[in-house]
Amino acid sequence: FTERPKLPDNYTQDTWQKLHEAVGAIQGSISIKYNLEELYQVRHVGLDHLPNLASRDTGKLVFLNRCCTDSLDSLLFLKKINNCWQDHCRQMIMIRSIFLFLDRTYVLQNSMLPSIWDMGLELFRNHVISDKQVQNKTIDGILLLIERERNGEAVDRSLLRSLLSMLSDLQAKYLHHVSKRLEEEGDRVITYLDHSTQFFLYISNCIYATVYKFFNFIFLGLDSLLDENRISDLTQTYQLFSRVKGGQQILLQHWSEYIKNFGTTIVVNPEKDKDMVQELLDFKDKVDHIIEVCFQKNEKFINLMKESFETFINKRPNKPAELIAKYVDSKLRAGNKEATDEELERILDKIMIIFRFIHGK
Repeated sequence: FTERPKLPDNYTQDTWQKLHEAVGAIQGSISIKYNLEELYQVRHVGLDHLPNLASRDTGKLVFLNRCCTDSLDSLLFLKKINNCWQDHCRQMIMIRSIFLFLDRTYVLQNSMLPSIWDMGLELFRNHVISDKQVQNKTIDGILLLIERERNGEAVDRSLLRSLLSMLSDLQAKYLHHVSKRLEEEGDRVITYLDHSTQFFLYISNCIYATVYKFFNFIFLGLDSLLDENRISDLTQTYQLFSRVKGGQQILLQHWSEYIKNFGTTIVVNPEKDKDMVQELLDFKDKVDHIIEVCFQKNEKFINLMKESFETFINKRPNKPAELIAKYVDSKLRAGNKEATDEELERILDKIMIIFRFIHGK
C-alpha cells in the first residue's frame, strides 16, 4: 500500500478554529463562511479538544432569561420558550452533523463523555428548564391552556404537543429521582426493620410494586434514550429495572423490539441501500457499547441482541449479503487511501460479524 500523506503541522489548530467559528455561527443563526462539506469531512483532528470546544461553544445557550419577565403573557411566554426549544434542536442537529464522525467514534469509545445531542439536552435542561421561574411559568402556562380547553375554549394544540414533547425529551432526570427514592426507602426498611420479619418482606415488596407501576411511564422515554445514546440514563434505567422482580425481563423485551424496529428501517428500504452496510456497522457498534457500558455485559442482552439482528437482517433475503460483498470489495480496492491496515482489519472483522447473521449467503 502507498504511504498516507502527512497532514500539515498547523492542521489541527486551523481545523478547530474553523469548527469553533462554525458552531458559533450556527448558534448565532448567521451564515457559516466555510463549506459544510469541508466541515463534515473533518476526521483526523486532535480528538482531546472535542469536549472543551463543545462545552465552550454550546455554553452560550443561556438565552431565555431575557424572555422570562413577570409582565409577559402566559401564551406569549409559551410560544417564546417553544421557539427557543425548536431553535436549539435545529442548531444541535446541525452541530451534531458536523461532529458526526467524532460523535460515533471518539465519544463512543469514552463512556464518560455524553454524545453531542445528549450534551445539548443537558445544557438546555440545566440553563433553561431548571430555572425555577422558567419552570413554573412553563408548567403553569401548559396547565392553563389545558384548563381553557376543558372549559370549551379553542387553544393551540400544536403548541401544547410541542411543549409536552420537549418536557418528555428532558425527563430523564425522573430516573435519577426514582432511583434515589428507591435507595432511601430501602435504607429505611433495612435500618428500622428486622430482616427475619414478614413485615420487612411486605414493606420491601410494596416499595418495588410502587416502582413497577411507573414502568410504562419510563418506557415512554426509553426509545429516546436509545436513539440519542444517552449512556448515563440508560445505565440508570438498567439498574432500576434490575432491582424489581420481572423488571429485567420487561427491559429485555423492549430492547429486542427496539433493535428489530430500528434495524428493519435500515434493511427494508431500497432507497437506503447505498448506506445500508455502514448504518448496520454503526448500529452494531452502538448496541455493543450500550451492552458493555450500561447493561454490564449481561449475556441475556447480548444473546437477544444477536437474535434480533438475525431477525431483521433476514427480512430482505439476499440483498444484505450482496451489499456487504460490494462494501468489502470497495474497501479492499481503496486500501489504505481511506484507512490504515489496522483500521481496515477492524472494519473487516466487524463486517464478518454482521455477515454471520445472514441466512441467504
